[in-house]
Amino acid sequence: MGVTRRPLPGGAEAIRLALPSGASVTVLSIGATLHRIETPDRHGHLANILLSHDDPAAHLAGRSLLGASIGRYANRIANARFVLEGRTVLLDANDGANTLHGGAEGFDRRIWTVLEVQEHPLSLTLGLHSPDGDQGFPGALNATARFDLSEDAQGITLSLRYGAVCDRPCPVSLTSHGYFNLAGGGSVLDHRLSIAAGHYLPIRADGIPDGPPRPVSGTPFDFRVAKPVRQDIAAAWLAAQGGYDHNFCPDPADGTPRPVARLSDPGSGRAMTVISDQPGLQLYTANRPPLPGLQAHCALCLEPQAWPDAPNRADFPGTILHPGARYRHRLALRFTTG
Repeated sequence: MGVTRRPLPGGAEAIRLALPSGASVTVLSIGATLHRIETPDRHGHLANILLSHDDPAAHLAGRSLLGASIGRYANRIANARFVLEGRTVLLDANDGANTLHGGAEGFDRRIWTVLEVQEHPLSLTLGLHSPDGDQGFPGALNATARFDLSEDAQGITLSLRYGAVCDRPCPVSLTSHGYFNLAGGGSVLDHRLSIAAGHYLPIRADGIPDGPPRPVSGTPFDFRVAKPVRQDIAAAWLAAQGGYDHNFCPDPADGTPRPVARLSDPGSGRAMTVISDQPGLQLYTANRPPLPGLQAHCALCLEPQAWPDAPNRADFPGTILHPGARYRHRLALRFTTG
């Protein structure tokens, strides 16, 4: 139980938060990255349920996004540009013509500063300064990521709280990019998934939203009742991406935290409920293996965030953070067994 800190190359650290039950979370200051989440199965056996590099320093050697905190803007911005207050802002184009996850050198590629570590309750806060013009984004921005780990009769809860302030107007959307496999290995196609969303965003082949939200009814995007991930993953609707890589619009979108998704593994008995206050939830089924030697659909991501390309879409929920205001994202992962 408690906190263990281990130095990493380049002045980074690995910080492990451990509960009396043995469940634990390890966070890297490289990218404010969730490196390991060890939770019990129905028999009490612990396993890591996150895809992760064996060597934490690999996060700096290449870009995998495994478990990293994403910023300044999660997901895609079309044509690597947007217009703000009458001025065209040009961003780093790192996904064809578009910007993906903040540009080639997004927040996942930085070493965050350890601001605070607590043992009672278990908590870790990291901070990052992003200068004016970082990947093209306007204004200086200071971001924080706080990780809290707790346990009670309802299960194990990992809470993440993202915050940011800026000195010029700028779009902001931060999220955690964990690749989850509740079995601890193999495929996630037999995991069962539910998403509390009556609408999703259709996309072009390059992942940019194509039109307004559409009802999930009668489509492969209907996860309102839990179903195996494999059930509709081969549908023609998903052929361009090789699986799911879509934003869902969870209900209600009133800015209060609510359960937006539940993932379960029948074999191990592990289940994970995602609770968020964000208007969107990106489902990505690892259609391209994130690490050598792995197969497609070896994990999946459930990323609460703003809607993709919202800086270019006046009809989407707004994402502009103004000086004097504070960006907040409250996210919790609740782990149970059954």
